[in-house]
Amino acid sequence: MVKKILSIIVWTVSVLGLLVLFAFARKNYLDKPVTGIEVSVIRKNQTGFLNHSDLLNRVITLTDSAKGKPIRQFKLRKIKEHISQNPWIEDADVSTTLEGKISVRVNERDAFLRAYNRKNESVYIDRNGIIFPTNPAYASRVIIASGYLDFPGLKKQKTASIFDSAYRKTALPKIFQLNTAIQDDPFLIVLIDQIYYNSLQEIELSPKIGSASVLLGNLDDLPKKLLYLKAFYKQKALSDELIQYQRINLKFKNQIVCTKR
Repeated sequence: MVKKILSIIVWTVSVLGLLVLFAFARKNYLDKPVTGIEVSVIRKNQTGFLNHSDLLNRVITLTDSAKGKPIRQFKLRKIKEHISQNPWIEDADVSTTLEGKISVRVNERDAFLRAYNRKNESVYIDRNGIIFPTNPAYASRVIIASGYLDFPGLKKQKTASIFDSAYRKTALPKIFQLNTAIQDDPFLIVLIDQIYYNSLQEIELSPKIGSASVLLGNLDDLPKKLLYLKAFYKQKALSDELIQYQRINLKFKNQIVCTKR
């Protein structure tokens, strides 16, 4: 019984000692002066929508030139909230390193589609359906959708979603669905260059091979239509016959109707 009590006392004292040491170490750490700021931009390409220098200067402004000030002075959550308001940032992580630096890591939005409305206003859409603004300093090489598309422009430096009420009733969700099917197919992503929404509310595609337009019509039986389209181009890709076509029509069920020039 005595041994058991002694064991409990030793265990309790050890835990309390560790807690005291942890609290002391944390206090020392929070009192440690900031030694610098480091900003990392994570993206697929070497260049993108975000300018590293601009982002670093923004963090310096938010922290009022943090170097030399104690770590405890800075509310990292507030810094993250401000940084995350940038429309080209998908998410951000703000932390401090053991060396005393404020570390900011951001994931840049990856453009999935660029869409133009009839006012010639353009926006980007990412794979999650988030609509975000263009940037005059950088243009992402993605499929372009244009034509008789009517959707509202974005407020300055803001984002939206294709599932928001203002966009849900437009053609953007259909265009997004089609683009997803194209992007997920290794053959189609190489083949298709643009998507066009015509005045009859039908969808046309512009392939990179030949000069014929592809009329999909609506998105009914889309997997089958795209399957026929791939089979057709795989068969005709190296044929001189392909350049003779003006339109490849997939509107009709289970068939392809080609119109020559």
